[in-house]
Amino acid sequence: MLARSRPSGTTFALLAIGSLLLAACTGASPSVAPESGEPVDSVAPSVEEPNELTVLEWSGYEEAPYWIDFAEAHPDAAVDFEFGISDADILTLMEGGSSADIFHFYTGWQQFYVDQGLVQAIDTSQLTNWDKVPDSFKEIGQVDGVQYFLPWDWGFTSILYNTEQVDGEITSWDALLDPAYAGHISMWDDGPAAVTVSAYIHGYEETAITDEQLVAIEAEWIAQKPLNLDYWTGEYVDLCLADQGLDPEIWVAYAWQGCYAASLYAGIPVAYANPEEGRNSWVGLYGISAATESYQLALEFIDAKLAEVTCTNVVVNFYYGCTNEEVMAAVDDPVLIEAFSIDDPSILESTNFTPPVTQEQRDAWTLLWSRVKAS
Repeated sequence: MLARSRPSGTTFALLAIGSLLLAACTGASPSVAPESGEPVDSVAPSVEEPNELTVLEWSGYEEAPYWIDFAEAHPDAAVDFEFGISDADILTLMEGGSSADIFHFYTGWQQFYVDQGLVQAIDTSQLTNWDKVPDSFKEIGQVDGVQYFLPWDWGFTSILYNTEQVDGEITSWDALLDPAYAGHISMWDDGPAAVTVSAYIHGYEETAITDEQLVAIEAEWIAQKPLNLDYWTGEYVDLCLADQGLDPEIWVAYAWQGCYAASLYAGIPVAYANPEEGRNSWVGLYGISAATESYQLALEFIDAKLAEVTCTNVVVNFYYGCTNEEVMAAVDDPVLIEAFSIDDPSILESTNFTPPVTQEQRDAWTLLWSRVKAS
């Protein structure tokens, strides 16, 4: 299973997951603006494109089930993979001149790629599966009204807890700071995520954290460190024990819904909190490099990501959502219905999405986390 990191998250697109849940209960190529349909930077390729692609991915997604529709449609295409270990790492690789034609990252980083000219717009008129994606998801992949990114995988972040070890219901993110669970808490190894959690708890505006608030946040996580069993880096590696469910030594964890589903399948007594401050949610996006020489093939690759078999595989194997609403509407597994809260549309009223923040803010939050871990 995947060993990867993901962004943290204030609400800017509640309808994004809503459309799926309700369904279930400049480059060398032409690009179009999402609403007008007018060409943007339409320069036709002057030479035949290479029949090869390099994809900058997260470990696990290179496996055949997660691009099977493309592989079957293009058996002669050569597809190679490079890997990032975090969103910051993927951006750094792209900034450093990665040879990737396609890159995969998560919400909160869109503007950086556009501002630095690392991505080109997507000609959605050439995507055969685009009509299966709700408009609310499409909008997450837009910057300044242009469709630069294709949304694909999505899910929740909340508090996963062992109901045999925790008395009562967890109703706040402050459970991650509770001395009652000392030695049995597991936090994700990510500075922006820690800042987000503190912002939720204290009602800070996540995109406008003050210097004083940041000092208080750092002190809060330094005080939390002795309570923590470990900082996890891979959902199915050191949190969910290779997809076997929540580590029994962990009673309270910052977690995505994938580990929740795996724990339910394994029969582990767990619950997934609906904190009073709201769950977080994330969306994975694919972009096409501004430097690619294989734009058409890249379009077909990301289009095939939305195809039925590939989308279904990410849902049933990783327990992550897919933006193809037809696939999500077909979910009938009770565990997955529970994991995605498909039968609880009210969950959307208290869901936060990762907001755009500046590079300066992300750098400061990452440095803060380094100091916390070194304390």
